[in-house]
Amino acid sequence: METAREVSMEDPKTVVKEEPRKSLIVLLIMAAYNFVLGGIILIGVPRGAAPIAESVGWIMMLIGVLSVVLYATARHRRLKQKK
Repeated sequence: METAREVSMEDPKTVVKEEPRKSLIVLLIMAAYNFVLGGIILIGVPRGAAPIAESVGWIMMLIGVLSVVLYATARHRRLKQKK
């Protein structure tokens, strides 16, 4: 008879192979979110009204771009490891 612990255990090989892919997808989604939200902040804030809000928009867009660069670097390394 199988216990609840044995039924819920996943194969470690499957988890190791799938986890980096999920992490990269989450990183790409968050990069797009930061970039889009930063753009909305920049467009929505009137010029000269709140300098801090404009800075936040640029910072969020920068984080989005850096996340895409990190995603591309990680993806490139993963493809090299497969070969």
